[in-house]
Amino acid sequence: MEVKKGRPYIAYSILGIIAAGFIYFILWIIFKDRMPLHEYASEISNNYDSYAEKAIVFFPLLFFVFIFIVLMKPTASKRFLRLQSSLPTSKIHSVAKGLAEIEGTLMMMNPLFSPVNNEACIGYYYTIEDIDRDSDGKESYRTIHRETKCNIFRVKDDTGIIEVEPEGIELVLLEETNVSSYGGKRYKETLLKDGQKMLLVGYADSKNGVPFIRKDDYYKILGITSSSGITVWNKYQPLLRSFMFTCSIILLIIIYILTQ
Repeated sequence: MEVKKGRPYIAYSILGIIAAGFIYFILWIIFKDRMPLHEYASEISNNYDSYAEKAIVFFPLLFFVFIFIVLMKPTASKRFLRLQSSLPTSKIHSVAKGLAEIEGTLMMMNPLFSPVNNEACIGYYYTIEDIDRDSDGKESYRTIHRETKCNIFRVKDDTGIIEVEPEGIELVLLEETNVSSYGGKRYKETLLKDGQKMLLVGYADSKNGVPFIRKDDYYKILGITSSSGITVWNKYQPLLRSFMFTCSIILLIIIYILTQ
């Protein structure tokens, strides 16, 4: 079982930097030359217009770098998508020890009951979100709780059956199964259910000569997604990558023109 609380570290960091800069500015106005970095603050104050023009130019660049870092930040889901696109799909009967991709039908062993609709399932990804409404009644959502829970299950293809130890499993590109809102909060769950056709990437191991799938220790990955959904992703992901690359080039050209 894995429980995660929503912690927007990036937002807190940005707000902390802004608050620290504002506090320093107030203290500098009061104490002037007794403050550290007084020379730099005075230079900026005396040449405010010049620095403001530079800030207008470089803020888009900094924003682009920030977005690039966020997009490139490694996550289990991104590792799963990258690995599944390069791994061949193995048949369960002949799967070799090591990182492997298998595809088949899920078989439930010991059911769980989902937190939103109390449905019998193999596992679930569950989130709780605070609902905020602005003056126009438009809703926004902030995740305050995340939880993944899954029991041991099996996967079956036309060659055999293999057991999966789900510790650390990630549900990737799966749509919410049930959504409910009340008490100023929204509750969502994504379920793994008996009979679903899924694609799984993990480490093929054996115990007493019996093969099973677990989380890979090196890549830190045990991911599962729907067979149909990953087919669509693999079809359109190159187009998305080309679009992002083109947008990056255009933005860099615009920034270059503005700096001239």
